Amino acid sequence: MPHATPSDAPFDETEPTSLEEVRERIDAIDAGLTALLADRQRLVRAAAAFKKDEDAVRAPARVERVVAAARERAAGAGLSPAVAEAVWRAMIGAFVEFELAEHRRTGAENEDGDGAENGAGAENEDGAENEDGAENEDGAENGAGDGTS
Repeated sequence: MPHATPSDAPFDETEPTSLEEVRERIDAIDAGLTALLADRQRLVRAAAAFKKDEDAVRAPARVERVVAAARERAAGAGLSPAVAEAVWRAMIGAFVEFELAEHRRTGAENEDGDGAENGAGAENEDGAENEDGAENEDGAENGAGDGTS
């Protein structure tokens, strides 16, 4: 079930008149961010099944592309690019750890024959190419791990 995106919610451009109002607005934004992060986590969990190894999960080149895109979007939205970078790096770091745990869990299931097949021929969410030559969305090579969820 898809969650609301920031563009779905009305934005109150009026200046808050009290600290309580500022906090209420921040709490409302935080609630929306939580829903979006839950959606992202579902996709990260799905991506773990497509990644061949832990290097593909860590994917430092993909991290840098995602952070650069966040900085660029931030500048256009009136957000400090430095703040955007710090937030995205923290978020990516947390999701990489989550995805590594998922990858390890599903890898163990796959070795036992209890789960879906990982690796060969699978397309990664990040579009990077696996060592086996399977192509992903962005077409980058991923043999050494250059993508993240």
